[in-house]
Amino acid sequence: MKTAFIHSLSILTLLGISSIFSNLKAQEKIKGIAMELVSSQKIEGVSIKNTRTNKIVQTDQEGNFIIDAQLNDYLAIEAIGYEKDTVFVYDYGVKRVYLNRLNSVIELNEVYIERMTDSRLIAEINATKIAGKYSDVGQQRGGIRLSPSRLFSKEGKRARQNYKLLVEEQHKRAIDRKFTDDLIQSVTPLKNPDLALFKEQYRPTYKFIEQASAEDVKLYIIDAYKKYNTKKGK
Repeated sequence: MKTAFIHSLSILTLLGISSIFSNLKAQEKIKGIAMELVSSQKIEGVSIKNTRTNKIVQTDQEGNFIIDAQLNDYLAIEAIGYEKDTVFVYDYGVKRVYLNRLNSVIELNEVYIERMTDSRLIAEINATKIAGKYSDVGQQRGGIRLSPSRLFSKEGKRARQNYKLLVEEQHKRAIDRKFTDDLIQSVTPLKNPDLALFKEQYRPTYKFIEQASAEDVKLYIIDAYKKYNTKKGK
């Protein structure tokens, strides 16, 4: 009886230790740098808060910060004179957080769009969608009313062009979050430069990624790797 008790206690102890190491492994140091969206100037004194733990740190003179976080955590970003923003942690790479000055109007281009945080990107998508809209549904008489001024104006055309670029960037990020180097290397022996070539040639579509689970993406990678080897004549 005593032996069984000691055996059970040992198992519980091992489980407890395993749980501690698992938690330690899950908790990582996230490094990042806060910069202004337009000028790329580094910003000192930016408040970075992990919304799960309420842990807060501030950026140093060079805009750098380090904070404890896990995958799927959210970091709330706040600085005087800048719009508040939120960053989603989906990997442990260095985070470059680009902040936009309050009440500033920027001329959108691909460079600025790539720098936007996800929450900023969504906000811009919604804004440009409204700005580029050239028809609406009548509330009183029914039917659809067209607005020639929105349809043919430079502002309307620019908004629709920006909307397309913003949505393309959103789709690109969604693919990058699931079609990762780590996942590919977990099921294939690929290393750079072959890894980069494989990712370029067999990049999945957004339509697939939108519905795919992690297991679906793994199976896709395995199938794509077979095609990759066949193509190379292996």
